[in-house]
Amino acid sequence: MSLLSHIKVVELSDGLTDMGGRMLAEMGAEVAVVLPGDIRTDRARAYHHGKTVITGEPEDLRTLIAGADVLLDGRRRAQGDPEDYIALNPGLVHVVAWASMPGTPSCGAPTTDLTLMAQSGLMTIIGDPDRPPLKLPGEQAYALTGIQAATSAMLGLRARRQTGRGQRIDLSARQAATQANYREAISYEWTGRIGHRPGNQLIRGKSGVTLVYPCADGHVTWSMVDNPGMMRAIVAVMVEEGVAGELAEIDWANILVADTDQQVIRRWEGIVAAFFLSHTKAELEAWSVERGWGLSPIFDPAEVRDSAQLKARGLFVDVETPEGTRRYPGPLFTTSLPEDPPARWASDAIPARDFAWSRT
Repeated sequence: MSLLSHIKVVELSDGLTDMGGRMLAEMGAEVAVVLPGDIRTDRARAYHHGKTVITGEPEDLRTLIAGADVLLDGRRRAQGDPEDYIALNPGLVHVVAWASMPGTPSCGAPTTDLTLMAQSGLMTIIGDPDRPPLKLPGEQAYALTGIQAATSAMLGLRARRQTGRGQRIDLSARQAATQANYREAISYEWTGRIGHRPGNQLIRGKSGVTLVYPCADGHVTWSMVDNPGMMRAIVAVMVEEGVAGELAEIDWANILVADTDQQVIRRWEGIVAAFFLSHTKAELEAWSVERGWGLSPIFDPAEVRDSAQLKARGLFVDVETPEGTRRYPGPLFTTSLPEDPPARWASDAIPARDFAWSRT
């Protein structure tokens, strides 16, 4: 039995809720998604497999909603209020994803993943300081909104179990993206400092440390931070290799990297960089896992696809498309549930659903 196998979801999709519906489907919910007629094929395949796909406005939309537990409403709209579907279905958890909340200046304005990335401030801090701002690859602002939509639906279902009533939950795509940039907002509130694009470094204290290093066959991510155990662990291996240099003489428990002069940090990082260049990602990752370095390899798409760990965790699933079988990311996590779930998992106040959909 899947976690949400008893839950019916209707999704009115135009980008904002796509990931949310996909997450609920991966947890076992039966999801029927209503797509605009001009939906892009690549998005439909990436976000909507495992759902029953309906293209265009269905004649029986109200019937679908009347029998659903959750309605994910991601249709673009101006200031107009969504229809009161809870009057039709008192047990409905109606999640409405707005571009921006009603009453805000940007509510109803044209919204894309690009504009959300810009409005959130994320593009201010992504990229090199001497180059134009960048956005994250794909449609990450839409994905962040979808994650919030799925979370809201789960919280609404839990509240329904306790109260026996559904509710409408409004969320803002702009706020969902902004929350991923929480660090800059907090920094501005407390210091008045406006963030900027730092490039390949993390600013801590008065100095910055490098985030990404080249190695023998690619790149890894690691930073020289104020973690004495981690620093001693990596320097110990460098001592064994005979390449630690002055790093072997530093008492890492009694210095603050964040307060160290930038030129000194760059000199120390140069020693580490030379060490990384002489080893592969696999070698560095193995040392990191064994010794606690806090280092991670940076995989290219093919390496992600072929990752033994991800295969063992069952992340990728085969999906049939008109062009043949394709592999897509599947469940984000798995759960262990008893064969016969406790009676308290079902809400006595909500009538059982007497219809079924076929998943595609």
